[in-house]
Amino acid sequence: MSSARFEGFSPGLFGFLSGLIDNNNKQWFDEHRDQYHSEVLGPIKNFASELGPILRMLNEQIETEPRVGRTISRINNDIRFHKNRPPYRPVIYVAFPRRGQKWWNSALLYTGIYRGGVSVGFYPGDHRQLRTGPIQERIKKNMRLFQRYLDERSIGESYWELSGGEDGSITKWPLPKTANRWVELDGFTVGEHFPSTDRVLSKRTFLDRVQKVFLDLYPLWLFASSDHLKADLELYRDNVASLSRPLTKSAK
Repeated sequence: MSSARFEGFSPGLFGFLSGLIDNNNKQWFDEHRDQYHSEVLGPIKNFASELGPILRMLNEQIETEPRVGRTISRINNDIRFHKNRPPYRPVIYVAFPRRGQKWWNSALLYTGIYRGGVSVGFYPGDHRQLRTGPIQERIKKNMRLFQRYLDERSIGESYWELSGGEDGSITKWPLPKTANRWVELDGFTVGEHFPSTDRVLSKRTFLDRVQKVFLDLYPLWLFASSDHLKADLELYRDNVASLSRPLTKSAK
């Protein structure tokens, strides 16, 4: 595990991802491999490592090990059965699913790093019947609990429904402010997007922004994943204030 501090994402990181979109081939990547390790993968590992403790305090069932293929997505595309795919993915995800579950079918807290910026939020999992996914079903069965959560954390006022592609384009829609309208959402990714020009991305204090987003959106993870929803929500309410101390002010 890396012990280096996260000091922000440099302009070189976004430049690398932009260059990869324009030159998605092995020759270009090999020529920029040192940049990938120093300005992309290294800072991302440090970022994931520093977020791990707060997530473990939230829930020890959340996977937090800062490893490629575990909580950090691989930059290589699997082209064994998809010969038309480009060799590399110009986006890197740092994602924290339930321990032992796969990204594609698991609810998770995540950070998506694109050439155009960084998105931080919650992803409910890839369900074929999106309207009958676990989170929609639990919201429907616990409408008052969910409305209380929306109101207490000002979710509708503070966050967006996000959608985007690997080219880094992100679209934002307003979120519903009432629980009954959340049940009607097909499949939703909720969070905040920081454009690459936002100076906070290049600072250590970006950790604190991510921490706040994760603390606010963790109850969505509970609605999607918890076997003891009411008890887990009460535990969250009892402890969220103590967990809100900025990561950058905590002792390393």
